[in-house]
Amino acid sequence: MQMFGQGYLVVQLAIRDGVPQLAPLYLGFVGLARAIPGLTFGLFGGVVADRADRRRLLIVTQSLAASTAAVLATLTITGRIEIVQILLLGALNSLIFSFDAPTRQSMVPRLVPERDLMSAIGLNSAAFNGPQIVGPVLGGLLTLPLGALLAGLGSPSVFAGVGGLFAINAISYLAVVVALVLMKPVPVQGGRDAPVLLSIREGLGYIRREPVIRWVVLLVALTALLSRPYIQLLPAVANDMGLGPIELSWMFGASGVGSLLGALGTASLGNVRRRGLVLLIACGAMSVLLAAFGSQRAFAVTLPLLALVGFATMIFLGMANTLLQTRSPDHLRGRVMSVQTMVFVGLMPLGSLVLGGIGTLVGVANSFVIGGLVVAVATLFIAVSMPAVRAATAQARHRHRHTPVHARV
Repeated sequence: MQMFGQGYLVVQLAIRDGVPQLAPLYLGFVGLARAIPGLTFGLFGGVVADRADRRRLLIVTQSLAASTAAVLATLTITGRIEIVQILLLGALNSLIFSFDAPTRQSMVPRLVPERDLMSAIGLNSAAFNGPQIVGPVLGGLLTLPLGALLAGLGSPSVFAGVGGLFAINAISYLAVVVALVLMKPVPVQGGRDAPVLLSIREGLGYIRREPVIRWVVLLVALTALLSRPYIQLLPAVANDMGLGPIELSWMFGASGVGSLLGALGTASLGNVRRRGLVLLIACGAMSVLLAAFGSQRAFAVTLPLLALVGFATMIFLGMANTLLQTRSPDHLRGRVMSVQTMVFVGLMPLGSLVLGGIGTLVGVANSFVIGGLVVAVATLFIAVSMPAVRAATAQARHRHRHTPVHARV
């Protein structure tokens, strides 16, 4: 709901400022604000994840994320919101996520047996992406009623309804914090004495030496820069098509349906061995479907295409996540996953700026065509010239020296 509300709010601020044609660029600036902290602190987040009790660290990061959502809600409801505040809060959220994401992802193999890791990753993705179906749709339906309610309570802002969505998001973090409190600690394994920069160098060195991990990270980075930012730019696409918040919510919902099905599909692929091949097929399908989405203008066609893009994206990310986690030893897993997080919170928002800037010149939908075709060509190159990636399995190269830490609930 906050993703939907923030994108819609940024576009409306551009319209209010008298520069609707700059809406894609405004969205790109929001991406840039998120990219800088992600690129700067992403690797440090991995070091902290490998040195701290991961459960306690998640309690801190989730509490901080709730606070930023509450501030965004307050500014919006009171009518004091400007693009500058959105940029600053976006940067702060990115900083928090730089420590949250590698901690959360590296904790999963400690909670389940290794044979169940693929299913755990898929179910975790389903839990993360399932609300993308309901959230945007509810956001679109609740914006006007919440605005009327908050106006009746004295809110002077025309964006009060969007602020209400941010307030609901802030409250929702309580459920996550409670779940973490009910879990047993996940203490660090291995030493903590190495200097931080040396620890970062050790993690990067492992990625560079392990060919499958190296190419998976590079492919994830390329998609984060040129294809996956499409979801942040959907408000600009809807504006170009003359669509309102309801239609935009359906577009987000269609992408969420595909993402949920893709996440469930990932969970069902636990017995698939050639996961590198599945990763390449999913990445190629995602890029071609995105180019197809950008090449048409009919709203009725956008919904199934967005669903298919979401499905292929989640299969691709699930395969990438599984390969990275199972081929990394526990004492390095936080640092390996922090590189993926840095790509997500750094390059992906930067990709919003790249595609948004291209979209300002040639149309945001056309930027999807360009980005999709570039990723498709790169995927074909890797598939042809890198047999190690095609043949990659999720067979762990390192036996984990731990027993799973199970939740009490």
